[in-house]
Amino acid sequence: MPKQITQSMHGKAGPMGFAAALIILSTLVLTFSGCSKKQLMSKNANRQHFVDATSRYLPQIPGIVRRAIFARVDKDPFRDLIIHVSGKGGESRLLLLLNKKGIGFEINKENKTVRTAKGEILFFDSGDFNGDYTDDIVLIQKAGGKNFVSILFNNKKGYYYKKVDYFLPEILPGIDRVQLVDIDHDHDLDLFFYGEKVLTPDGRLDRSQSQAFINNGEGEFQNLSSILLPELPPGITGAYFADYDGDGIRDVFLTYGNGENLLLFNNSLGKFKDSTPGNLPRVDGEITHADWADFDGDGDNDMLVMFRRPQSGKTYYFLENNGKGRFTRREHDSLAVGNASRVYLLDANGNGIPDALILSEGQTHYLQGKGKWKFSVETVRRLPRSRQVKEMAFGDMNDDGYLDVFGIDSKDHKARLWLNRFK
Repeated sequence: MPKQITQSMHGKAGPMGFAAALIILSTLVLTFSGCSKKQLMSKNANRQHFVDATSRYLPQIPGIVRRAIFARVDKDPFRDLIIHVSGKGGESRLLLLLNKKGIGFEINKENKTVRTAKGEILFFDSGDFNGDYTDDIVLIQKAGGKNFVSILFNNKKGYYYKKVDYFLPEILPGIDRVQLVDIDHDHDLDLFFYGEKVLTPDGRLDRSQSQAFINNGEGEFQNLSSILLPELPPGITGAYFADYDGDGIRDVFLTYGNGENLLLFNNSLGKFKDSTPGNLPRVDGEITHADWADFDGDGDNDMLVMFRRPQSGKTYYFLENNGKGRFTRREHDSLAVGNASRVYLLDANGNGIPDALILSEGQTHYLQGKGKWKFSVETVRRLPRSRQVKEMAFGDMNDDGYLDVFGIDSKDHKARLWLNRFK
């Protein structure tokens, strides 16, 4: 569920020092999966709504927008944007938009684009790998029929570069996604890679279908996949990290297109065990997306899973956590919005209760959380009229303590910016 700046809604967390807390909180703001943050000031939650500020706050972005994330490109407190765009010829690049102290974005004049290796951009994300309080970039590309990964470090001023004589382990064929997460609980960002069909270098199915690169705290990574990851079947479509069993350590919920999802518990040192039997029900249907939050206010992390073409006619289901990582299925009529492609959970109005933004067949639906598994449909009241969005990113654009939305239009693939307002 997208995070805000202060206390997370995600339930229990282990103790940590001030410096470690700064590192973790700074990384939580930018995920396409995760929970929300609480408000920094008192607002009237009933008046919360999003307004379309695209024309006022965004410059003209050349090309087709593929993906965007909020990031700390420079060292001021305002979140910038890194945007993956492609041209008519299929070439792709990363464009940098700097935040003008909360009054809009401008294309970085000194470093307009991130210099990358030649190749198609498959996926990227950003986070502070070396503890300098600006965000670096992890980038998965494809060239010559081979997928490869790069780390681009930030010079603290928005110039991204490859370190000389820097070693990064190779990813396996079929890897095309990465999650930035503290796998081994040492308060720095590690890398969890996965794909739907991951192969060994000689073309056989890999045993774990994923890879874990562990950070030494200075942005140097070691491949510890064979030690940390269990054997997994192919077909992974999503990885959702959170503390599910109540020990303060991030576990992972893996979704599969066939509904045979998996739950892996972390032993607190980064070693994962398949704990699916007895803890996770199987559900028929093609999984499209998921997100997690505490829906009933009992201090543990529940799940909301979206899928299409189900046998039951339902296009979603909740998984209620008993506090120890054992889930049971729940349903709710308010979320009947047709085949959904994505769900984002966030505390949009700062009242400590998760709300839901659901993308379904080109439309965006807003469901306001009422607590204890209750929701009300607030789409017309809370969202702009132009709300045909295919993907979203969340960040506090103007440093007011509330999440704003960067969206990609489902028809023309242009950028949209919605600001969170209370008046």
